[in-house]
Amino acid sequence: MSAVKEIDDVLKSLESAIPSIIGTLVASGDGFVVTDTLSGSEAEEVAAMVATTASVSERMSATLSAGGVNETSIKGEERSIFLYRASEQGILAVIAEGESNVGMIHLRAREAAKAIGEQLSAPAVT
Repeated sequence: MSAVKEIDDVLKSLESAIPSIIGTLVASGDGFVVTDTLSGSEAEEVAAMVATTASVSERMSATLSAGGVNETSIKGEERSIFLYRASEQGILAVIAEGESNVGMIHLRAREAAKAIGEQLSAPAVT
């Protein structure tokens, strides 16, 4: 099974476990879509913003001597966006409804990010 198929399965499982999640995306560190479950054609734009946000978070963390960044959260009035470092090659973005169980999202998404990171870091089979 391909890495993208494996990652898609992880995303579907995450969304099934937490119904308030309305979409997920895995972006490369340079802002390209690896795979996503977003409806519409916004994935490419979101992937670019995910990479930029992760980069700004890293810079802020370095400036404040906070260490490496594993997660970034954005709380909007209608939705929340959570970013999780999956590996050096990828970032998991989780978009959820405003009144979501944030603790459960963090718990499940951290597990998903670890599984995605393993897929992204695995050597390609030819």
